[in-house]
Amino acid sequence: MAGGRNQVRIRRYWLRLLLLIPFALVIWVPFYNRIEPTLFGIPFFYWYQLAAILLGACVVMAVYLLERRQTFNLSRRRAEKRRSGDPEMRP
Repeated sequence: MAGGRNQVRIRRYWLRLLLLIPFALVIWVPFYNRIEPTLFGIPFFYWYQLAAILLGACVVMAVYLLERRQTFNLSRRRAEKRRSGDPEMRP
């Protein structure tokens, strides 16, 4: 029974691994420590960091929305089990 709960936790929180993407984008500075190519006269170093921030915000929002949907579905399944009289779900 305890092994089943651990698998549920892993399945539930695997989305949080996506939060490593923004971290990986900025962790290795020599990759983006250059001037060329420029974008509207802005050196690569600056516009890459701005793009990484925007992408990071999008990833965080996506993880939040997906986890919220997962939590909603999980709570709905639990409520259905309670209503159906599943003995495992009784308080």
